[in-house]
Amino acid sequence: MGGRIKGAGCDCATLLSEYLIEISAVTEAQLIEIGFYRECGTSHAFHSDWFCHTTSEHYLRGLMKFGKLVAETVCRQGEKAEPGDLVLFRVAGSRVFNHGAIVTHWPFGVHAQHDGVREVDLSSNPLTGFRMMEIFDPFGEQDAGV
Repeated sequence: MGGRIKGAGCDCATLLSEYLIEISAVTEAQLIEIGFYRECGTSHAFHSDWFCHTTSEHYLRGLMKFGKLVAETVCRQGEKAEPGDLVLFRVAGSRVFNHGAIVTHWPFGVHAQHDGVREVDLSSNPLTGFRMMEIFDPFGEQDAGV
């Protein structure tokens, strides 16, 4: 959780944050300022089941304030997400958004899972298919309300 070592893997939050840095939507300093890297790196903040014990949309607010919300829906093939969009999901019975992916060509996207970073069909993946989903355009104007 929170790892940033090239070739060693990462979690989905780190994958999305590194993508946002790479496309110049955010700086590493901004992510540190909002507490993302600092909190993910501490032993008490992000256990693998952190989302089971909170009602705070930390993941949603922390990363997605750098993009424009374009849809709130359920993950299925008929939805419309553009390449480069970020999608957040509520998975594993979570009350908060706790998993994310980068859209390559809908319904396919890249996400971090237990065996590495993979491109999958998000609409049929057991983790993400038919889950609550929010789609963000990191190239659009920022949403002040997120």
